[in-house]
Order: sequence, then structure tokens, then C-alpha cells
Amino acid sequence: MRIKTMFIGLLLLGIGCNQSTQQEGERCDQSDTLLQDIDQPKEDPFVYVPTEVFWEYKYDTATLDFRPVKVREVQPDSLTAEGIEAMINNTWPNVQVRYIETFGDTVYLEIPESTVLTQQMGTAGAQQFMVSTTYSFTELPHVRYVAFGFDEGDHAMPGVYHRGSWDHQ
Repeated sequence: MRIKTMFIGLLLLGIGCNQSTQQEGERCDQSDTLLQDIDQPKEDPFVYVPTEVFWEYKYDTATLDFRPVKVREVQPDSLTAEGIEAMINNTWPNVQVRYIETFGDTVYLEIPESTVLTQQMGTAGAQQFMVSTTYSFTELPHVRYVAFGFDEGDHAMPGVYHRGSWDHQ
């Protein structure tokens, strides 16, 4: 009986030691992986390529606040909703808008994949996107409002916006 107990004890001890060696090896593999992840640069969700824009949301040192600034003149009769859509999508490659329609004085847009806008760009980045997009589309003749459709998140909300939407924040 005593030999059986010792045998079972040694068997359990051997199995336990074997698993701990395997776990130690796994820990080394994981730390190697973690070091590789740290060394590789993370993709920045706030990618902004302002080569085509005509409105930006910039910090004004005189008022100590952000405000929309027209950076380039555009002939209103040369603009189309589809052209502005392409310009916005080139400017903000990680937040793609889709023009739906213009009805009356309102442009309807959709952002099918809104996670970068609502969760990753931060409040200031999301606001910069919303303001510059709203101001750009309201350059179209007879357009006063932009209706955004997307899943609400921490940093941006869907809704109907106009140029005065950010005046009293």
C-alpha cells in the first residue's frame, strides 16, 4: 500500500513538473510576442490628408477655441455631392462617408463603419471630422443641413447638423 501511495505521489509530482516546464516555455513565447508587438508601430486611427479640403476645424489662438476655417475657395456651381464625398473620403481615409441623397436643404450621409470615428479618434478628432464634413457639404447651393447616419459611440453622435451646431459648446 505504501509503495502504491509513493508511486502515485511521484507520478503526480512528475506530471506537475512537466506542466510547469511547458507553461514556462509558453510564457517565454508570449513575452517574445509581446516584445514584437511593442516594437511594431500601431496604426493611427486619426489619419488626416488635407490636400483637397476647403474647410478645416482649427485652434484659434485669439479666441482660445476651435473654429471652422475656410482654407480654399471653391466655385459653388462646380461642386457636387459626389465630388465632396470623394474629397472627404480622401481626406479621412479611416472614416468613409457614403452620400445617400439630397432632399430639400438637407444632404443625407451614411458612415457604414463608424468605429474609428466614434471610438478611436477621440472627441476632438471626431468633432474635427464632423465640422469639416458639415461645412464642406453646406458649400453646395441650397444645402443648409447634413444628416449623418451611423452607430452612436463615445465621441460622436448621429443626427442633423448645420454650420451653427458647434457655436455654443
